[in-house]
Amino acid sequence: MIFQANPFEQLLAVLAYWDRFLTGFLLTMWMYVWALFLGFLLGLLLALSRQYGHFFIQKIAIIYIEIIRGTPLIAQLFFISFLPNALNFSIDIMIIETNLFNRSFRLLDYPIFVGILTLILNSGAYQAEYLRGSFVSVGTGQLEAARAIGMSRFSSIRHIVLPQALRRVIPSWSNEAAYLPKYTVLVYFIGGVEELFSQADYIQHRTSFPFATYIIVAILFLITITLISKLLDTIHKRTSIPGL
Repeated sequence: MIFQANPFEQLLAVLAYWDRFLTGFLLTMWMYVWALFLGFLLGLLLALSRQYGHFFIQKIAIIYIEIIRGTPLIAQLFFISFLPNALNFSIDIMIIETNLFNRSFRLLDYPIFVGILTLILNSGAYQAEYLRGSFVSVGTGQLEAARAIGMSRFSSIRHIVLPQALRRVIPSWSNEAAYLPKYTVLVYFIGGVEELFSQADYIQHRTSFPFATYIIVAILFLITITLISKLLDTIHKRTSIPGL
């Protein structure tokens, strides 16, 4: 006769590894914050280049965006991970770690660097299109009016376009902010990164309760993404332009 624990007992057994869930979640959020913030800066640069850059700069931005958006994130992750070996050179990444719950907690090493870099490059391309759409919504008439009163092209974009575009982009940009935490799970496949999915894999092998383990992972993601969405909705309501 095979003993099978009831669902409540399974949850209790899995939750005994709460410290691994927490450290995995924190590492996932660590990668997410860097990817979202630096991806935004990259996306802003790409959007400005595509919308207002010279012909050659526009083409470079278009090619980059189309390549990134047209290829799977997992393929990009493996490409960046294996590229140094393919080119016969090595990258030395400083290891940054601390202690958390009496365990070593790494904030940076080569696999984590690859994961964050890939997420930045991928997210930047998608954020660029959200931002470019908000630039287009401002309209060329305001730029022409700014130039007519003597403002430079740079000043016109900085003082006329950006303040409006950055407020208008929040509803569409919030999609990327909400989806990005889920993309971080793909970093699990390059190995060596103890993010939430990696920790869940360890826990389900130790407990033999995969269903209970991944239910907790799903709940953590659901709560996180809901909170992010609510926060962005609040920001949008407080920064929206009246009448638009």
